Amino acid sequence: ADTSLCIGDTIQISASGSTDYVWTPDVGISDDSIFDPLVFATNSTEYFVTGTDNNGCNYTDSIFITVHQLPIAEAGNDAAICIGASSQLIATGGISYSWSPSNSLDNALISNPIATPILTTEYIVTVEDANTCVNIDTITITVNNLPTVQAGPDVNICLNASTQLNATGGVNYLWDNSSSLSDNTIFNPLSSPDTTTQYVVIVTDGNSCVNSDTLIVSVFDFTQAPADTTICFGESVALF
Repeated sequence: ADTSLCIGDTIQISASGSTDYVWTPDVGISDDSIFDPLVFATNSTEYFVTGTDNNGCNYTDSIFITVHQLPIAEAGNDAAICIGASSQLIATGGISYSWSPSNSLDNALISNPIATPILTTEYIVTVEDANTCVNIDTITITVNNLPTVQAGPDVNICLNASTQLNATGGVNYLWDNSSSLSDNTIFNPLSSPDTTTQYVVIVTDGNSCVNSDTLIVSVFDFTQAPADTTICFGESVALF
């Protein structure tokens, strides 16, 4: 019977009824003089076989081999994420899909799984079309670490004084409690709080990954002497 194959594949065809066989054309066929040659045609082809029996009688039959092209598998463009984040993969080109490795995917058997790798990973998608022909494509998800953020050490200041903060670890900075800062969008704003204040700095690096750190600016008012107290000889007391 007529049959089909995917380009690049091989199938075996078989004739019967004679003792000697000749197949034509002899392109894309392993042996044109046996009854069961292998066919690896690259184009759809009708093969004719002429069989001759022991009486020298011959007869010709044919089989049509349809050659299907492979699906155009597309896994999408490479992408980068920050560690702990996810990226949705989107493959096209077929009717069924299988991704590997699968351990960091929510579903490896759909076209658009969610990937949450903890290390840079190359994913391979196998795409099958309606003719059961298969092709593959790959995509790499690069996983970037979060920036190492330092807001600086905690600071003690007097009331009505200022201190300069100095954060490190990224390219963009955003501080909270902005009302007591000279500029909450730079890495080193001046802090002038009226009361003890905790500052959080959110830092973004060159990969758009975000991390944060905190520091406390403690404010002391020394305009009043501390309350009277009593100590024993040789002891000490903090005057605040």
